[in-house]
Amino acid sequence: MIGALARFVEALRADGIVVSPAEMLDASRAMDAVGLEERATVKRALRATLAKDRRQTIVFDRVFDRYFTPPRVTRGGDGEGRPGAAGERPRPGASDRAAKSQRKVPPPEDRPRERHSGAESETRAPHPRPSDRAPVARAIEPLPGQGRRRDGRLRRIISSRPTPREAGDPRLTDLAARLTTDEERRIAREVPALVQAIRLHAGRRLERARTGRPWLRRVLRENLSRGGVPFVIPFRAERKRKTRVVLLVDVSHSVARAAGFFLALAGEFVALGRRARIFAFVAKPVDATTEIARWISGDARARPDRRVRARGERPGAGIERSGVTFADLLEGIRDLNLSAPSDYGRAFHSLLTSRHRPRGRDTVLVILGDGRTNRFEPLPWALRELAAGCRGSIWLVSEPASRWGTADSALAAFLPEVDLAVEAKDLDGIARGVAALVRKL
Repeated sequence: MIGALARFVEALRADGIVVSPAEMLDASRAMDAVGLEERATVKRALRATLAKDRRQTIVFDRVFDRYFTPPRVTRGGDGEGRPGAAGERPRPGASDRAAKSQRKVPPPEDRPRERHSGAESETRAPHPRPSDRAPVARAIEPLPGQGRRRDGRLRRIISSRPTPREAGDPRLTDLAARLTTDEERRIAREVPALVQAIRLHAGRRLERARTGRPWLRRVLRENLSRGGVPFVIPFRAERKRKTRVVLLVDVSHSVARAAGFFLALAGEFVALGRRARIFAFVAKPVDATTEIARWISGDARARPDRRVRARGERPGAGIERSGVTFADLLEGIRDLNLSAPSDYGRAFHSLLTSRHRPRGRDTVLVILGDGRTNRFEPLPWALRELAAGCRGSIWLVSEPASRWGTADSALAAFLPEVDLAVEAKDLDGIARGVAALVRKL
C-alpha cells in the first residue's frame, strides 16, 4: 500500500498540491489507523492530512476520485454495470447475474477501453471518445512509474483543471473559439496579474555560495564530521541564469491568438536576443526575435501602409503593445507567409537543418501549437532529433485535450518526443506552461 500511496502523492503534486515527506508519513499512519475497508473513511483521512485549504480540497477530491476508481457492480443484461458505492454489499443473486453477464461480454480487444485508476488516468482527457482518442491515448499512456519501459521522452502532462472561480472568468476563455477584439482586450488585461503571480511562485534554483542566505537544511549534513555541532554555516544564493531558450511558435490563423498571449507572458521572463530566440512559423520557421522583442518592450511602431484584411476581425487584434497589435506585428514580419497551410513536419525539418538548430545541455526548446499538419507528413523523427539535442523540451498545446489526436492532428506522434506537454487552451493554461519554463531557467 505504501507504493500506491506514493504514486497517489505524485498525482497530487502533478496537480499543484505540495506534499512534504512528513505529510506523506502522516497520511500512511492515518491509513493504518482507519484501515482500508471503507473508501469514504480512507478519503476523509487522506484529505485531512494532505489538503491544507479549500482549493486544495477541491483538487484532492478530483484526483482521489480519478485515482481510486470505485469498483463496478454488475447487473443483469449486456451492460457493464454502474460504479458501486462505498461499502455497498452485493445483492442476493448478484453473483449469478454477474457470471451470466460476463459470458456475454465481448473479448477485451473488441471492447472499448474502460477508465483505469492510478497515475495512468492523468494522461487521459475528460470524456474521451474511443474512436478519436485511441491513437493519442496509446501514445501518451505509458508514462514512467508503471513498471514498464516506454518509447519517447514524455514525462508529464499538465491538464487544465476546474478552479473555484467566478463564471465568465476571462482567464478560462477558450482561445480557439471565435472571439471579438473587445473580448481579446478583456483577456489581455489579465496578463500583468499573471506575470506577477508567476514571479512570486516560480522561483529559480539555488546553489551553494560564499555569501547569501543561510542554508539551514544543510547545516547538520555539513557538520556531521564535527558531531553535528554547526561550526560551519553554509550559505545559498540563486544560480546565475545561463539557460538558452528557443521558442518555436505557430502563428497560423487558428493559433495566432494563443501565440500572442504566450509571447506577451514569456517575453517578461526570457531575455530575447543572444540567449533566447523566437521562431514564428506557419510552414517555414522565420527568426522573428528582433521584431517581437521590440513589440514586447513597446518600441515597435505601427506601419502607416499596413493593409487590413477585409475578412473581418483578425486573431490577435486585441493584444496590443504601444498601439501595435499582435496581428499587425505578424503581417510586418518579413518572409512569414501567413496564408500558407500549416506544416509542422516542414517546420521541424527546416529548423533541424538550419544554422539556428537548438542544441546544448543548457538549451530548452518550447513549442506552441495545435499539432495540426493539414495531412502533410509530420516527420516526428525531426522533432525527436531537435529534442534530443536540448536539455529539456516543452509543448504547449493550444487546444482542449478532448480534441488531441482528432482529424489532422499529429499529436500522437509528436507528444512522446517532448518532456512536458501542457494543455494551453486558455490564458490560465498558457500561464502554467510559462511557469514550467521559468522553473527550468
